[in-house]
Amino acid sequence: MTETLDSRYKRLRDYRFPEVLMAISNFGKTGTVYLKNWPAEKRIYIKDGKIIFATSNREEECLGVHLLKKGKLRVIQYYESIRLLEKTGKRHGSILVELGYLTQKEIESAVKSQIEDIVLSIFKWEDGHFFFEEAPFRIDEPVRLDSDTVTLIYKGIKKMDSFPQIRNALPLTTVLTLSPDSGKLLKKFRFDETEGKIIGLIDGKNRVLDILTRLHGDELETLKVLYALNSVESVLPVDYSKTSKEVMLNAISEASSPDALYKRGTELFMSGKYNESANIFREAVTLSPDKACYHFYLAMSLVNTLMFKEAEDVLIKAIEIEPFNDDYYTELGIVYTKRGLVEKAGRTFDFALRINPHNERARDALSGIRK
Repeated sequence: MTETLDSRYKRLRDYRFPEVLMAISNFGKTGTVYLKNWPAEKRIYIKDGKIIFATSNREEECLGVHLLKKGKLRVIQYYESIRLLEKTGKRHGSILVELGYLTQKEIESAVKSQIEDIVLSIFKWEDGHFFFEEAPFRIDEPVRLDSDTVTLIYKGIKKMDSFPQIRNALPLTTVLTLSPDSGKLLKKFRFDETEGKIIGLIDGKNRVLDILTRLHGDELETLKVLYALNSVESVLPVDYSKTSKEVMLNAISEASSPDALYKRGTELFMSGKYNESANIFREAVTLSPDKACYHFYLAMSLVNTLMFKEAEDVLIKAIEIEPFNDDYYTELGIVYTKRGLVEKAGRTFDFALRINPHNERARDALSGIRK
């Protein structure tokens, strides 16, 4: 089954999930990564470059099932807690504590484990789509993940089982060297003996193929370690360019930039999709609150969905930014008219005409309310 996706979504295969997360982490960005691989839909919430929360629409990744898989909850306890969840609408974790099945500390630990598993599962995707929305967010869940993003990326790659993905990401002819930050980064991990041997062969001369040849073990696991170390920038290709970080970040952020959102919102507005355009313009306003035109088009979208009071507030904000734009006053006057505030509308149309005596729309609207 295929799904029609928003134009902001990019093909995950073209960007590689570990590199997407690393770019966001490197630049300390705050926002949400939206991911789709039908029928799965997931979101990763990132604050200052750190993954703090994740959600999934997959039933097998909900808290209750997660606890069942970990052996922390019995089946009969699961069904009893679900019955109460549907009856009361409370958080599942709160119900489990009230029933005495788990302690609050155990629930917090389970939620963190659940978040981590949701993120790690995405590393196994061979394809999918994503976009990164750089904007503040609000989540109601009090528990936050406290794992380091770099550590999660390393663990995620170690769970990958697609050889083509790893092979394409790290060609056998690649010569690797330790990065300037390798000492600090490598301290984040606990390496086993094999991983230690792999790191010992990274000298700026050996190719990936040379390292595989000199080690007698699981070659796929060796490739995973090399790819993981490369993804978290502990080791780098000898021809690595620092600008590649900026290129990746620009690529994943382009679709959610204010200008891109404005363009997309305008297209939706002109197509008569006013609810959708309102949502897009809200994002643009959040990212760039000082652009009067973003507020204006948001207001126009709201007018067309009959949300006149909110449209009024948004137009007033646009006028605060551009106080001598007669079009903004004209639209505000029309909103007042629709709300039955005729005197206010008249004064607003008058002001628009003082700014621009040739504004026919304001003149016609003013004549209409004075008949």
